[in-house]
Formats: sequence, structure tokens, C-alpha cells
Amino acid sequence: MKRPPVGRQHLDVRAILDYLEDRLDASARRNVEDHLAGSCSRCRELLHEVGRLTGAMLADRTPPVPAAMRERSLEVFGVRAEHPTSPRLVWQVARLLFDSRVSPIPHAARRAMGEARWLRFALDDHVLELETEPESGGSMTIRGCLASPDPALFRIEVAAGDESSIAWPDSAGRFSLERVPVGEASVTVQGPGQRWRLPAIDL
Repeated sequence: MKRPPVGRQHLDVRAILDYLEDRLDASARRNVEDHLAGSCSRCRELLHEVGRLTGAMLADRTPPVPAAMRERSLEVFGVRAEHPTSPRLVWQVARLLFDSRVSPIPHAARRAMGEARWLRFALDDHVLELETEPESGGSMTIRGCLASPDPALFRIEVAAGDESSIAWPDSAGRFSLERVPVGEASVTVQGPGQRWRLPAIDL
């Protein structure tokens, strides 16, 4: 992969996107972080603008498909999926792989993240990544990505306080939940024949 520009040359939008979406190798990532850690306020501002834009794009989603329509579609195309609340399914506990709140990360990356928190969990052969970011009014935005062969078949529920929010990932596994109350959150992931509980997350 072509190395991003460093030194006095400004970072371009492609380099910023590759950095935010973790598509750079270790050397290229280090070059970007070194540049951002320098005196170039223009590139740091671009980083935040691109981050806000991609976040808004992920949040701009069509309403969830009604459950009855979804089940009918699966029947028409011959996809058989067990009902997520089937009593035969046993809850499994997801394994925490990374938490930016407790794991050391480069100073430049911490500055780029701002107040956001990154978490990664192993769900057997699947991987769930979450980013939590404070909103105004005492709530949180949760963005995530489920790495799975068929992420759109999974249901993700976040319960915090007296409220519960549900997301169905898109075909790339990405989803977003807004206005999640601050506090201890319970996150569950349910798919065809599988379901997991994540360790409690303090939002």
C-alpha cells in the first residue's frame, strides 16, 4: 500500500479514511500518527471532519425491516434461521479482546479518538467491534461492525436503564444506535442458531 504523505506535505482524504478504517500497515499508520502529532492543525481538523462525516453516513440508515417481512423474505429465498428466542439456544459469553479504556494505545491515536471508546469482542468465529461516543444531553452513540459471513442475519440489542435499542447490521456488518442512555449497558447478539451476551459495558 502506498505510504501516506508525511512531513510538510498534508494528508489527503484517502489517507485519513484508510487510517480511520484501519486499512494501513504498521509503517504507514505510524507515519500518519507522527504527522498528526506534529504541528499540522489542518490535518487534525480534516481528521475530525472526515470522522464526523463517516459517522453521519453510518447513522443515516433506513428504518429497520419489520420482523414479519424479514421472516417472509427468508422463507421465499429458502433461508432457514432459528427464531432468536428459541429456548434450545444457550447463551454464550463473548470474550473481550480489546478495550481502549484499559489498553495502551499511541498518544496520537488517543488524540484522534477524542472521548470515543473502542472495544472488540470475540463471538466464537465472529468479531464484534464497538465505538461508544458521548452525545449532548447525557446519552451515547454506539457504532459497530460485526465481522461475520452473514452479518445482516444478526440482531444486536443494547439495554441501558429502562430503554432498549435494536439494530440489524447492514451487508457489511455496520450498524449505529443513537441516544443510548449513559450507565451500565447490557449488549446481546443473536443470529441463526447462536446468541451471545457481552460483559456489562459502563457507558
